[in-house]
Amino acid sequence: MPKSLERIEKTIKKIDLLTDPSSKQYGRLLNWKSSHDPFWHYGIGLSDVYIFDTGKGLRPFKKKRAKFVIGINSIAFQPDVTIERLKHALYVFANWKYTTSGWNCEHLGRLIATDKPRCYQSRSVWWLCNLTPKGDHKTARKIFRNHLKKVEPKLVR
Repeated sequence: MPKSLERIEKTIKKIDLLTDPSSKQYGRLLNWKSSHDPFWHYGIGLSDVYIFDTGKGLRPFKKKRAKFVIGINSIAFQPDVTIERLKHALYVFANWKYTTSGWNCEHLGRLIATDKPRCYQSRSVWWLCNLTPKGDHKTARKIFRNHLKKVEPKLVR
């Protein structure tokens, strides 16, 4: 069922309530493994306790153990910018169809935090999913950047 504007705005209010800028995880791209599947899951840190799930849930949840995604510090946005980009991403991508390989939590999380909608886990099957050979979603970055340029240009590099 499509997410309504009201539901997106409620989610943004939750983000605002759960964020803690003093947390080391705040505004950072995080990942973790689940015991029930072999995949890495991605999200944006809100605090020491809460992460925003950039996957199927598109919601904050409690998670105490997550890792910082390595190798992105030189391209990552500042945490405050990442949190603002997360909120705007909800308006753009809330109703996109989630698929394990074609559009997933890693694509969205990396797009929000680094401006690169890449999924390393999908790279090996890129041709099946309409991705670039590097695992980038072909249209998400352009669509997101166009939205941000119209409503909040300071969030675009």
